[in-house]
Amino acid sequence: MVFIVDEVPKEEISIIEDGDNVLTYNFGESSLHPFIHPIYAPNGIIATEGTRDTKQTHLPGLCFSFGTVKDENGNPLPLKRSNTELDRKFINTAESNEIIKIISETTWTESEILLIETFHLSVKPVKNDLRILELDVVLQTKSKQIKFTDDIGLSYSAVEMEHRKTANADGRIGEAEVNKQDSDWATLCGIVANSAFGVAICPHPTNGVTQFLAEDTYEGFLFAKGSAFTLKSKETCSFRYRVLIYLGDLFTFDIGKYYSNYCM
Repeated sequence: MVFIVDEVPKEEISIIEDGDNVLTYNFGESSLHPFIHPIYAPNGIIATEGTRDTKQTHLPGLCFSFGTVKDENGNPLPLKRSNTELDRKFINTAESNEIIKIISETTWTESEILLIETFHLSVKPVKNDLRILELDVVLQTKSKQIKFTDDIGLSYSAVEMEHRKTANADGRIGEAEVNKQDSDWATLCGIVANSAFGVAICPHPTNGVTQFLAEDTYEGFLFAKGSAFTLKSKETCSFRYRVLIYLGDLFTFDIGKYYSNYCM
């Protein structure tokens, strides 16, 4: 398996594996947060939705958000993205499989630099109708204590599917059962062009308790929501996720196996 990259400077970088599109990481300053879209399922179907319209209520594609940032007195801090630096690495594993890693560092400012967000995206070769992405996000404060509240975590905005359905690690199926429930992982799957596929978000246990917000009607959305936290000056906090893009459905693909392997 051979990965190559195609980059538009200061805007996006696309990953291609053996001639097939894998994903595009968008980091242009016009975006509220850097995000991944499109992401392609192992059969070439686009699995994510980008910006739908100006009234969009969800973040596009696969996107990490650190929610609302406040000072030590609880006052909101209107952070602005000032810069994003990008790097990429090709890593050969013991199994002789090549992994490509995209690393981006985003600086967030108010009147001064307040926050550095470092995003690590590792892409593994497609195997057995499965693509595995691993995301590590490190937040570091630079000058003073700040609080993170509200919608902290990783979101997935799904392409339009037929028979869309969400499920979680506790065997709950359907939006009414999964939405606002704590779980080890959750998935959203459906059918596009007569092909069944799904996307699962598996937060690492070190992230703490994760509550999933889910919509399996109309637009389709999955959000792994973390808890509020506070960082003192120069402290760091890390979030880790494994994302599975798989062919099949709730009953034919064993998400739990890949989650357990991730936690070992």
